[in-house]
Amino acid sequence: MSGGPITDEEVARALAQHPGWRRDGAALVRTMRMKDFDEALAFVERIGAAAVDYHRRPDMCISENNHVRVSIANLHHAGFTIAEIRLARKVDAILEEHHPGATPVDAR
Repeated sequence: MSGGPITDEEVARALAQHPGWRRDGAALVRTMRMKDFDEALAFVERIGAAAVDYHRRPDMCISENNHVRVSIANLHHAGFTIAEIRLARKVDAILEEHHPGATPVDAR
């Protein structure tokens, strides 16, 4: 995987290594349920801080039942790059480290 656009096959392989993520058009999407609103807000804040390092601005939404939906898209170019995949991995790391009790939500 290079710094430019990556292939659909590379995206599929990356998603296979990170359960909970799915491709929704031009975005990588994951939805989790946190124990309460405070935990959901802290999670969103940590993602926002990490996103700056990847020069990305993910869409993040806290909805009822403390569901957090994260959508990562490449706003600079068509397609995905390694930066979107790396940010998805960072979101997973934040979940593991700070929110191990979060439950995945299948929001299809």
